[in-house]
Amino acid sequence: MDSPSGAASAAIPVLTHVVPTSDIPAAVLVALDARMAEKASVLALSAELMQNLRPELDRMASELVQRSVEGMWAKRAEIYKNISRSPDEDR
Repeated sequence: MDSPSGAASAAIPVLTHVVPTSDIPAAVLVALDARMAEKASVLALSAELMQNLRPELDRMASELVQRSVEGMWAKRAEIYKNISRSPDEDR
């Protein structure tokens, strides 16, 4: 694959052995720590948002189930109503 500048890119190396922490540059370790902290922060925010939204999600789910059951019951009642009328109309 060619890079935008036209230079051929090299294959991405695969680590085949454990790199001792002492061999990793301090700047890379700091960057990795920052990324881990950022990830933890985002996950914590996500958990907090879900916790705060839980009552609203529960309410919405309850309303949806209630409306679905009421709609099903209304359709069922309509079917029974139509069934009970059919014999009367045939006479």
